[in-house]
Amino acid sequence: MKLREGSTEEVGVSMDRVQKVRDMAQGWVDDGIHPSLVVIAARRGVVFLHEAFGRLGPEEGAPPLQKDTIFPLASISKPITATAAMILVEEGLLGLNRPVKDYVPEFEGEDKNQVLIRQLLTHTSGLSDSDLIKHANGEGIELDEESSIPWITKNVNAYLDLVCQMPLGNPPDTEMIYADLNYNLLGAVIHRVSGISLSDFAEQRIFQPLGMKDTSYIVSDTALDRVVQRSPDVPDYDLTSSLMKSSLGSAGAYSTVMDIALFGQMFLNHGRYGGTRILSRASIEAMTHNQIPGIGAQFLGDKLSEAEWGLGWSTHINKKTWRWDEALQSPTSYSHGGSGGVMLWVDPVYEFVAAYFAVCPGFRKNGWPITNADLFINAALATIVDL
Repeated sequence: MKLREGSTEEVGVSMDRVQKVRDMAQGWVDDGIHPSLVVIAARRGVVFLHEAFGRLGPEEGAPPLQKDTIFPLASISKPITATAAMILVEEGLLGLNRPVKDYVPEFEGEDKNQVLIRQLLTHTSGLSDSDLIKHANGEGIELDEESSIPWITKNVNAYLDLVCQMPLGNPPDTEMIYADLNYNLLGAVIHRVSGISLSDFAEQRIFQPLGMKDTSYIVSDTALDRVVQRSPDVPDYDLTSSLMKSSLGSAGAYSTVMDIALFGQMFLNHGRYGGTRILSRASIEAMTHNQIPGIGAQFLGDKLSEAEWGLGWSTHINKKTWRWDEALQSPTSYSHGGSGGVMLWVDPVYEFVAAYFAVCPGFRKNGWPITNADLFINAALATIVDL
């Protein structure tokens, strides 16, 4: 099944309710909740909502935002990296339950030979970004939460050296600690196993076969004027400039809502899109179901007794997730968000894919960016009136 434009009636969606969602999104921009917002929603392969609101940049007179505006995917890059890893797993070149050290021999230290590839995918390796910052500072490299992204993109090899040298904070498989370094290390594994960079691998094995023509790690010069711009006083202002030429596994990709919805539709199609198969049904099942039962999590000060994480995706069978505790997704849905205000959902029960790409103006008291993504997904799912 490929995404296409179609009528709301043919997929059991209320046109009146879709218009209310449009009006709601426009209101969020008018009220200053988001200066820039693009949304998309599709059911059974039919795109029934695809709209852009606001402007491309913060300056007065900036052009209107377009539906094909390019946003940094930030952490939505992680499911892409996970997909690349699973392609290598299917080809017998990478083992989920093999030690990271088998592929990166310099990954050394006490108990680090117990860290498995699977644990990088589920954030249960025992490594954490905060421990990396402490280790770097102890080595005389001044890193903090504000400076680490630009430093990493300019010093990728030095960054990976630090990851390989740092000690484990916890034994593997005892706690989920969401950490970028897990996927940056996984990106290095993919590079070594495949013989090409993560960006080239993703381009050749994921983006081109799926027709994701506006998705890349290295944004071309001809596409720069389509990349959303942020004001210096909003969260993740440096996201665009820092990552523009990076292929970090945790946060390096750029895309449009249409392309990322296409990626989500491939998962909904059990690994196929049109006549192209990216992954097997077995891999899709493994990636989108909880792989760490009984393991809790900590993230931005929040704690969960049951983390529920697949291979690259947040899963939702039993948990109400941090920001989405009132969301209407089915128990089999899965999602991933990204810094700065981007989110992707896939819901197999409702045969539904949706994405919300926004520029967030600030942070809430709990440290989460200000976003109405949860309100959008509730309203978008509520447009379904016929199962």
